[in-house]
Amino acid sequence: MRFAVAIRFFVCIVCFCLTAAVTGPAAWAQEAESARVISISGEIDGSQAALVQRGISRAEENGDKAIVVRINTQGGRVDSALRIRDLLRETSIPTIALVTSRAWSAGALIAIACRHIVMAPGSSIGAAEPIPATEKNIAALKSEFSTTAADNGHNPRIAEAMVDKKDGLPGYADAGEILALTDVQARELNLSEGTADTAEEALHLFSLDDATVYYEDRNWKDETLGMLQNEYVRMLFVGLILAAVLIEIKTAGIGVGLVTACLLGGVMLISGDGTLADDLKVIGAFIGGLVLIALELVTPGIGIFGVAGILLLFGSLFWMLGATVQALYILAGGIVIAVILFYILGRHLPKSRLFAKVALTTRSTKEKGYTSQEDKSKYLFQRGTTITILRPAGTIRIGKERVDAVSSGGFIDRDVAVRVIKVEGARVVVEPVPPGP
Repeated sequence: MRFAVAIRFFVCIVCFCLTAAVTGPAAWAQEAESARVISISGEIDGSQAALVQRGISRAEENGDKAIVVRINTQGGRVDSALRIRDLLRETSIPTIALVTSRAWSAGALIAIACRHIVMAPGSSIGAAEPIPATEKNIAALKSEFSTTAADNGHNPRIAEAMVDKKDGLPGYADAGEILALTDVQARELNLSEGTADTAEEALHLFSLDDATVYYEDRNWKDETLGMLQNEYVRMLFVGLILAAVLIEIKTAGIGVGLVTACLLGGVMLISGDGTLADDLKVIGAFIGGLVLIALELVTPGIGIFGVAGILLLFGSLFWMLGATVQALYILAGGIVIAVILFYILGRHLPKSRLFAKVALTTRSTKEKGYTSQEDKSKYLFQRGTTITILRPAGTIRIGKERVDAVSSGGFIDRDVAVRVIKVEGARVVVEPVPPGP
C-alpha cells in the first residue's frame, strides 16, 4: 500500500516537472514586456517617414508595449511630417514623444501626434509658423495641429498658438509672437507629462522599467527611400519617363524606351506610401497606358490608342505622386525636363550606333545619285521640232526623245523648228529658231 502511494507521488512530481519545463518558458515569453525607440533627428524628410513606418511595423509584429519617438529636430518637410503623424495616429501601440533637445516646426507636429509627451531638461517645443507664412498656409497647418492635438488629448489652443501668432497664448506668448515652450513651461501647461533624459527614464514614468528596449535608427534603405521621395528627384524621374516614351515614339518601335519607362515607374511606385490595393490600380493604369501607346505605334493612324494611353500614363503618374496640387507642379516640371531631354537626344541619337539600329538614317541625296525628278539640263541649247502646238505648253522632239516643253512667249505651230533657251527643273522653255540667212 505504501509502495503504491509512493509510486503515485513520484509520478505526480515527474508530471509537474515536465509541465513546468514545457509551459514555463512560454508563459515567461508571453509576460515579457518590450518597447521600441525610434530616433528622429536632423531635417524631417522622406527618410524619417520611412524609418517611422519600419519601426512601427516591427513594433506591431513584436507586440511591443510602447513606442518612444525620440525627437531632436528644427523642422523640415511638412508633407513628411504629416506622413509620420498619420503613421503614429494609426498604430494601436501607445506612443511617447521624448523631446531631447528641440521639437520645432514639423518636429512639434510629430510630438503632439504622440499620446504622451516627455521632455528633457532644457528642451523646447513649438515655433511651427509655416514658410511662407501666407494666410492659406497658416490656416491649413493650424487646422492640422489643432486636430492632431485634440485626437491625442493635448490642448488644441496650445497647438494652434505654435502655428498662428495672431492671438498668442496669454502668459507665454504675446499677440504677434509665435509660441515656443521650454520643458518647464510645457509641464506647467500639462502638455508635457514629465522630465526624462533617456528613453529608459521615459519608460520608467509609465511603469515600463523592465521592458526590453529595441532601437531603430535610419539605415541606407531609409535614406534611399527618402531621396526617392524628394520632389525634385521625382520630377526628374517623371521627366525621364516621359522622355523615354517620346523617344520610343520618335523611333517608331517597341523596345528600350518603353522598358526604361516601366523600370523608372516601378522605382517611383515602390518609393511611395500607397497601400497594396492602390499600388495595383496604379500599376495597371501605368502599364496599360504604355501598352496603348505601343499599340498606337504598330497601328499608326488610328489615334484612339495613343490618346487613351497618354491619359492613362499621366493619370497614373499623378496618383503615384500623391494626387495633390504638388503632384501637378511635379508633373509640370517633369514635362519641361522631358522636352529638354528629348530635344538634346533627338539631335544626337541619330548619330549613335544604338539609334542607327532602330531608325532609318540612310538618305537619298543627289551626291549618291538620287533625284526627285528627271534632270533635263542636258537639253539646254539643243534644237528640236514641235510635235504638237505649244499654247504655250506642248511636246517637242529632240533627237529621238519626246520632251514636254513650253514656249517662251507666243503661240508656236506644229512642225516648227525650236531651240531650248532655258531649263528650270522639269520645265523646258523653247523659242522658234530664227530663219537662217
